[in-house]
Amino acid sequence: MMRDDSLLLILVPELAQVTQERYNILHQISLLSPVGRHLLAVSTKLSESAVRTHLTIMAEQGLVEVRPNGISLSRKGETLLTSFSDALYKDPTLEDMEKRLQSLLSMERVVIVRGDSDASGAVKANLGSRMAQELTKVVRDESILAVGGGETLSLMTDALPEIHSPISMRLTVVPARGGFGAEIKYQANLIAARTAEKLGGTYKLLHVPDGISPGLIRQIRNESPETAEVESLIHRADILAITINGARDMAKVHQLPLDVCERLHEEGVCGEALGVYADIHGKVLYRMYNLGISADELSSVSNVLIAAGGSHKARAILSMSRAGVRGVLITDEGAAKAILELTENNN
Repeated sequence: MMRDDSLLLILVPELAQVTQERYNILHQISLLSPVGRHLLAVSTKLSESAVRTHLTIMAEQGLVEVRPNGISLSRKGETLLTSFSDALYKDPTLEDMEKRLQSLLSMERVVIVRGDSDASGAVKANLGSRMAQELTKVVRDESILAVGGGETLSLMTDALPEIHSPISMRLTVVPARGGFGAEIKYQANLIAARTAEKLGGTYKLLHVPDGISPGLIRQIRNESPETAEVESLIHRADILAITINGARDMAKVHQLPLDVCERLHEEGVCGEALGVYADIHGKVLYRMYNLGISADELSSVSNVLIAAGGSHKARAILSMSRAGVRGVLITDEGAAKAILELTENNN
């Protein structure tokens, strides 16, 4: 039997285009707010008259607020954007690809956004937005959420709705592991703090660098009760949001010693997640010690969300899934197609 949405599109074929255009406008407003009509037209590649028409209707529906300093989303608009129905975006090709990858990678579920993050910053932003949507589906009162670092998770935080409530959600957000990387805005501590502020929860920070020795880890646990308290929360997390790094990103992200980088590349390292580095077959080549959650604990976390997109991440996603990093994967068409090509070539 034909699906109801398919029948609707046959009757009103222009509905899909209107829906896509309005979603794109809402999404760009969420990223650029407060924003003017001209910039919206440029960022959505629509004419200014089309943008004006859509905004008039969406303002009447209470989705956007038009002020002298620019256009912003209303609370209703933020909620709609975050919980937008999957059915409005799905097509048979993407659905089939998601099911194939779910089986191939042994993921709980796979969500694919259109496009390739390597070719478009807008696709990367959509990846972060979709990660935000998946996160809001599983966050509950008294949840403990552990978040990793990286650009995609920073974009996820940007896309989260701001929950304005006199009563804060009893949500605790913590970094999944110690701090890393040169760019502060992509560090797990900052992402944890921003996520908690957006969702009306509280946060705890982990003031420990990534990649310290096991001996120093033991010393910190013994001498810093505050750090031990944060680590205890991390290990009790029921939600985990992380990314997967590709071979070309790892040295920059984790600032590995040169000799380690050279050895890993010689041995064919493809991906990294939670301090585990693996080759295309899932063989673990190196582990980075740290305070916080480890890949071995993933099976004890109720909701694991993994964001990784861009065709260059295909080998990394494949390698980490084979190494046991699994959950709900949010990726894009670029990565999905490249993974399928790799497996068809028996890699």
